[in-house]
Amino acid sequence: MPRGLPPVAGFKKGASGNPGGRPKKTPEQITLEEKCKEMTPEALATITQIMTDGENERNRLAAAQYVIDRGWGKARQEVVGTMDHNLAVTMITRRIIGGDGPQSGN
Repeated sequence: MPRGLPPVAGFKKGASGNPGGRPKKTPEQITLEEKCKEMTPEALATITQIMTDGENERNRLAAAQYVIDRGWGKARQEVVGTMDHNLAVTMITRRIIGGDGPQSGN
């Protein structure tokens, strides 16, 4: 492990990484969500109108894609590539501690 970096600490077995859980929603957040849900039929009607009668193809496609993504979830995207993981770790380390590592005299 490079000098100057703390050891990687994982979670202790059986211990939660977030023992307090998700923060509770504020009354304002709850009210906003309720109002948005109430307006869902109108919003969907607007999106549908743009999808079918939009002024240009770009808007119609965006509205259609929005409906599909919301209804079915976004399509998975496979990430393909190759990388020298040692080089990646070295680059991240240099960015964290600055300079070019021990050989630069930092």
